[in-house]
Amino acid sequence: MINISRQKLGIHLLRLGLAGVFLFFGFSQLLDSLRWVSVVPTWAVSLSHLPPAMIVMGNGAFEIVLGSLLAMGFFVRIITFILALHLIPITLEFGFVATGVRDFGLVIASFALSLIYTEEKEKEKEPTI
Repeated sequence: MINISRQKLGIHLLRLGLAGVFLFFGFSQLLDSLRWVSVVPTWAVSLSHLPPAMIVMGNGAFEIVLGSLLAMGFFVRIITFILALHLIPITLEFGFVATGVRDFGLVIASFALSLIYTEEKEKEKEPTI
């Protein structure tokens, strides 16, 4: 029988759930980038000098790569920290509406996972009290 604590299971479920969200939206942006063009803020176009469709595709690729690494359990702490930072301007752009509140929850969940996730190598180094 597999022996896994509830805490460890919860952390893995949080990691996989967040990875699924980022993978879903990443693939959605790559497969139907024109649908997402309307949500690209004008400041992003002005700042990058790229067409909105290119920004959407770049963002989709970014979320797929980081979401995949997160799903596989690689560099979880740094990946979730980067993804949380990545979501902050998106959350602020949407504001206090359903989408913005959802994204705020994803920011907090991502930051939380970056704080509580412990790599297997780190567990071996931790002193026991």
